[in-house]
Amino acid sequence: MESDIELMLRTKAGDDSAFSELMSRHYKGVLNYIYRFTNLRENSEDLAQEVFLRVYRSASKYRPEAKFTTWLYKIATNVSLTHVKKKNTNVSLDEMNENAGEYEDSDIEISDDIIYRKEMKDLIIKAMETLPEREKIAIMLCKYEGLSYEETADVLECSVGAVKAYVHRGRMKLVNKLKPYLTDGGEY
Repeated sequence: MESDIELMLRTKAGDDSAFSELMSRHYKGVLNYIYRFTNLRENSEDLAQEVFLRVYRSASKYRPEAKFTTWLYKIATNVSLTHVKKKNTNVSLDEMNENAGEYEDSDIEISDDIIYRKEMKDLIIKAMETLPEREKIAIMLCKYEGLSYEETADVLECSVGAVKAYVHRGRMKLVNKLKPYLTDGGEY
């Protein structure tokens, strides 16, 4: 199996089948990242397509200096930030409850365990929304997308130490916000 970098270099050379392979490998991950970032189901697919359109249009300028996914998530972060700032998106709590989690089909049979996990995911998403932008992005990239601290630093254009600080501070804030739900005295 070809690496992402090899596929991107083939795309740069004009091979559209290589781009199709890259898109099929990473589309769902980018879609879920954008969905978690914006909490807006109706815009997630459009924004994911915008990310891949930008990747395709930027193929001629691509240089394999970093991991492909680092470059891809930098584009996805920029597209998401631009959308959120442009729309000045202030999602209501009802909307968050409606849209929480991953982008998935809603025709799934729901059990008590699934409901509990969804409620916990909703609480985490609500808490994430209260974090400063860089802490939120750092946690999302490191925790949910599996990027290393170094790759996240490249996306955020900061030092590895700053990323570690963003993740640590963000996690501490999340723990404090979620404490009532994780102790015996909480409702969960």
